[in-house]
Amino acid sequence: MPGEGRGRKGARPTGEVGAVRKEWGARIRVALVYPNRYAAGMSNLGFLLVHAGVNARPGALCERVFLSGTGSRRRPFQPVRHRESGPTEVSAEGAALESGRPLSDFDVVAFSLSYENDLLNVPGILAAGGVPPFREERAASRSRHPLVVAGGFAASLNPEPSGAVADAVVVGDGERAMDALLDLGEFRPSDPGYLRDLSGIPGVYVPMGYRPEYEVGGGDSLAPARLSAIRPIPGFPDRVVRETLDLRALPPPPPVVLAEEAELGSMSLVETSRGCPRMCGFCAASHACPEFREFPPERVRAAVDAAWPWRKKVGLIGAAVLDWRPFRSFAREILERGGTVSPASVRAELVDPEVAEILARSGHRTVALAPECGTERQRARLGKRVPDGTFHSAADMLVRAGIVSFKLYFLLGAPGVPREEEVGGIVAFLKNFRDHVLAGARGVGRMGTVTAVLSPFVPKPFTPLQWAPMVREEELEARNEEVASAVRGVPNVRVSGERPAESVAQGYLGLWDRRVAADLRGARRGKLPGVRPGFRETMEAVVYREKEAAEVFPWDVVAGGPAKEALRARYEALAKR
Repeated sequence: MPGEGRGRKGARPTGEVGAVRKEWGARIRVALVYPNRYAAGMSNLGFLLVHAGVNARPGALCERVFLSGTGSRRRPFQPVRHRESGPTEVSAEGAALESGRPLSDFDVVAFSLSYENDLLNVPGILAAGGVPPFREERAASRSRHPLVVAGGFAASLNPEPSGAVADAVVVGDGERAMDALLDLGEFRPSDPGYLRDLSGIPGVYVPMGYRPEYEVGGGDSLAPARLSAIRPIPGFPDRVVRETLDLRALPPPPPVVLAEEAELGSMSLVETSRGCPRMCGFCAASHACPEFREFPPERVRAAVDAAWPWRKKVGLIGAAVLDWRPFRSFAREILERGGTVSPASVRAELVDPEVAEILARSGHRTVALAPECGTERQRARLGKRVPDGTFHSAADMLVRAGIVSFKLYFLLGAPGVPREEEVGGIVAFLKNFRDHVLAGARGVGRMGTVTAVLSPFVPKPFTPLQWAPMVREEELEARNEEVASAVRGVPNVRVSGERPAESVAQGYLGLWDRRVAADLRGARRGKLPGVRPGFRETMEAVVYREKEAAEVFPWDVVAGGPAKEALRARYEALAKR
């Protein structure tokens, strides 16, 4: 692990291990922006790996930028205490944590977009850092500006919304693309020749190189014209191919910064796999890159060993951690060394007595399972064919191991499911599951809590359900309240969930195209403005409308994942269930 900070004076935040401070004279200077608070960004493994990877390059430095307390209605950026300076110091909006320099001083400004809603915070951070927030504004200014790059899972799914802000968007695995981008050097985002070179890097989408075409609208409607094509201009590829790397060939990851103040600050984070082999109809992780790819245990072990002197709790990251074939043997190895493991996901059908024992020995008191729907029929409509008995069986084994509290994740507003059927299914499942757990808990002498987490269904690009409409916000609110009301008097059962307004915004930001710039300009405190002329009609068209079979999507500019025709056929098959 690197030392606790080196280079220029001023220190890393208290509680950080492995922070690198480089002299400003580096040949390439990168500002890495996480457009949310420090605690969330420092728990994002992709963000941490990019930060470490750039700093590992000779002649390059990478400094971090987070949302301050002024840009979002979420919990504000927490003050960071610096060792050498004594008093608490907070980085200003748009300024680097390490040096305090504004974004305009850097050669490259790269922002990591894991969640669609964080895009609302990006323009304010860029503007506060002295960088014009929108790509077209920077191009028109004829002034020198940093190259602005977007990456992260949300940006990768549909690069068009991020392309309203970014000069380039990394699509797919970013390790090789980021290195190739930095290798180009002489960052000239206003130079068409440079941008053509940039578009030649596998997995890099350059919005300037593509011209959207729209259907001719009729009448005085405020509804947006539908996209009919996104055409490349000469010198740019027809489509950008999603970068999918052979994970077995990647070198060991560089040691990342460990931060006590991070949401997951008690553990070291290490990735086990990418993708998911189950292919549920709503899951973007399994469809965008449909091949389930596993990291070799040697690479995972190297990452664990790098952090072992400081963290003996290991967070295993992936959409399907229990599907990672070495999980059981690797977890036992960690336990024998005196550590513990915390998988990011637990699939009910893969829980057995050994998995239950591993989780119990690791100190887990609550396990999260994902029924998604209350009935087997509803589950099948979403492409998830897991019977109720599988969740009961998993609970039996976990309770016998001493784990008696559960979080159960449900989708709210599943396509084609009426309110009465959905609410009744969730409530019945909760009561049956609670009774099942209670019967087993008597044997261990204690009963925990069963918490239902209700998350509105949001259509995702590259999935069979990308054509489906969202249920309206007020209807989602009503369903949420009805579930909560129905179980309010049931002992040991609780209900929590995401705010429907945030989920609707997520759908809007994830499914729209570069025209989202009109709303990003008016965003305040992490919220869509909602008052501009035509906003209601645009929301209707983008979020609440079922899409036509032959409709052109903004993300059609990306090549990767199952064929669109195959996805449509599956959508129609699921809709008939």
